[in-house]
Amino acid sequence: MKIFLLVLDGGGDVGQKTPYEIANKPNINMLAKNGKCGLLDIGYNSTPQSDFGYLNIMGLYDKETYPGRGYLEALGLGVEVGEDDLCIRGNFATLGPNGNILDRRAGRDETGLEDMCDLLDGTEIDGVHFEIKKSAGHRIVIVMRPLDEKVSLSANVTSNDPEEKGVPVLQVKPKSPDAKFTASVLNKFAAKSNKILSAEHANIEREFPANVILMRGFGKRVDIQTFKDKYGMNSCCVAGIPIVKGVASFLGMDLITVHGANGYPDTNLEGKFREATEALQKYDFVWLHINGTDILSHDKKRKEKAEMIEKIDKEIGKMLEKIDLSENVIIITSDHRTASDPSYPHYRHTKDPNPILISGANIKPDNIEKFDEVSCSKGFTINGNGLIPFILNQIK
Repeated sequence: MKIFLLVLDGGGDVGQKTPYEIANKPNINMLAKNGKCGLLDIGYNSTPQSDFGYLNIMGLYDKETYPGRGYLEALGLGVEVGEDDLCIRGNFATLGPNGNILDRRAGRDETGLEDMCDLLDGTEIDGVHFEIKKSAGHRIVIVMRPLDEKVSLSANVTSNDPEEKGVPVLQVKPKSPDAKFTASVLNKFAAKSNKILSAEHANIEREFPANVILMRGFGKRVDIQTFKDKYGMNSCCVAGIPIVKGVASFLGMDLITVHGANGYPDTNLEGKFREATEALQKYDFVWLHINGTDILSHDKKRKEKAEMIEKIDKEIGKMLEKIDLSENVIIITSDHRTASDPSYPHYRHTKDPNPILISGANIKPDNIEKFDEVSCSKGFTINGNGLIPFILNQIK
């Protein structure tokens, strides 16, 4: 028995006529009709974050061992992280002449960002070395390394990201006395990097200069029980963005690289599905992640999101021609919903439970005939870390 998990990042939506409802998706609806549908309530208490969602989907989230987004992003980029290092999730942003943030993502323009990371890489402040790596899009990973054993770094600091435009960048503050040094170094780094980036020639030609770094997701290395140790299944992940690769690595999953898999709407869907289908011959559990649905939601492109779901549906159709559903289980869900409606007034990620379908071997059908938010609300509900145990119980 093999399990195929398809996570459409931010696939679920809100409002009337969601992309799932609009999209022509005969293969997904066939799976829904012949399987079970419901809701996956991950249990977000604050703003939904994908790494928290992925870990819950895999049934391995634990507050005590959660390492922080920065560490997971670093793993996804293949960075070697030491026990004393501090990892940070950051992104380039645009600071206006009045000192207020004009754009938190620097216009999503990647022009010159690799060179800017190279400029900042190797910075040293108060006995701390900074390694800077470009991540997906406007994002970066910062790894702080003590140059002296007497230097101690703490993840117990606040972010400098106000999470809105039209306001100044915040000061990093310590949450405990032992984090005062770390906060001081980070504030010095923010000021120094702003000065360096503001003088960078590439920023002169950009509509939104990448002249400031927003930092959050502080984390340190943690070792936990692997996916195989907990569930006894050999597993792999097919993904295009570092955070997914990082979570998979954290859980001990093998990574399958696909040329052209970039985490954007123009990702190599055909290649990703082909590799995932082939992986089912070798692995017990295959996780395929697609990020373009989330990107289109954030860009408020509701129609285009529906069109991408239709493209995904066609690839699912090709997969179904090559696998035997009596020997495989297919799961389709999301890590969170993301509002694509331009009129939605709040943060784009929402806390609403995610639509989920489970179809294939030993899955007895319910009376739900299509896959969308309204239809799935009539089915079962799975909470928190409960998805994988639920599936394993269903296919006994």
